[in-house]
Amino acid sequence: MSSKRIGLPRSLFFYSHLPFWQTFWSELGHEVIVSPLTNKDMLDRGISNSVTDLCVPVKIFHGHISYLIDQQVDALFVPRMVDVGTNDTFCPKFLALPEMIRCSFSDMPVLIAQRVDVRGRLHLFKLCSELQREWASGSGVWTPFKKARTAQTQYETELTSGKLPHEAWPAFAWSNSFKEETLIFTREPALTIAVLGYPYSVYDSFINSDVIKKLRRLGVNVVTAEMIPLEKRNQYRLSKDLFWHYSNNVVKSGMYWLDQGVTGIIHITNFACGPDAMAGKMLELLCKQHGKPLLTLTLDEQTGQIGINTRIEAFVDMLQRRFRYAHNLSLHG
Repeated sequence: MSSKRIGLPRSLFFYSHLPFWQTFWSELGHEVIVSPLTNKDMLDRGISNSVTDLCVPVKIFHGHISYLIDQQVDALFVPRMVDVGTNDTFCPKFLALPEMIRCSFSDMPVLIAQRVDVRGRLHLFKLCSELQREWASGSGVWTPFKKARTAQTQYETELTSGKLPHEAWPAFAWSNSFKEETLIFTREPALTIAVLGYPYSVYDSFINSDVIKKLRRLGVNVVTAEMIPLEKRNQYRLSKDLFWHYSNNVVKSGMYWLDQGVTGIIHITNFACGPDAMAGKMLELLCKQHGKPLLTLTLDEQTGQIGINTRIEAFVDMLQRRFRYAHNLSLHG
């Protein structure tokens, strides 16, 4: 089979799994087209091509799909995410993404929408074998699979070492990141804030108005859920786990970072996201138990930078004043 142009939207679950799939398709001999970082044009495309009651990350996903269609790719890789081996699932919008994309775009390339329901490495290998037989029948699958696993493992190792996605994988790179992350000043005492949320909200610098960069420029040490090794995060269990994969990660990460003594937590959430609301309430209760401040930033397509900037700066100043002068006062009434 001749080489094809395979489009990967840099959005949603690809913030977790892009290294694996980008490497896998490349090693099969195809040209991989990854959509660029989210921008205003992407958001506008997504809004115009999706229904109004979707959360903004799914609208942005539609925008990335629209961009890739304009690039005349031969196929779009939009798998149906069911289970990635953690015994939980994804929200209904994730489960229905292939159907949503088919209904939203009348003229589009082939949609590769295999079901990702892997309960171990063998299941993932079988999935890759299916894709190889359909899209690269003249080549083997073991070498692409092994290289993809290596790329994914290296990416996750980089994240747990304290790096952000744009520092751990080239396709996530921010422009002028070094200049933008230069500290304005250092804070005494040092503040450590856990920025938690679904990865496509925490790391999409357009929709969240560069929250992480702003905190770094304010002299804050930022930690995220992806910086926690999987085995450490899995040591924290809820009395009953939530149904949703990313929601469980957010709550367990909150438990971990609170035990590590972070100064406070910022929860980035999405308007009209039911699982997000559940995870946010559980974070609120955890912060109350530990006597730690919590700031919730709710995002939608109308969110403006000025409001976020004001809330972040006020939150950081409040943390510093409390740390110095009022550490024994309750934050939750």
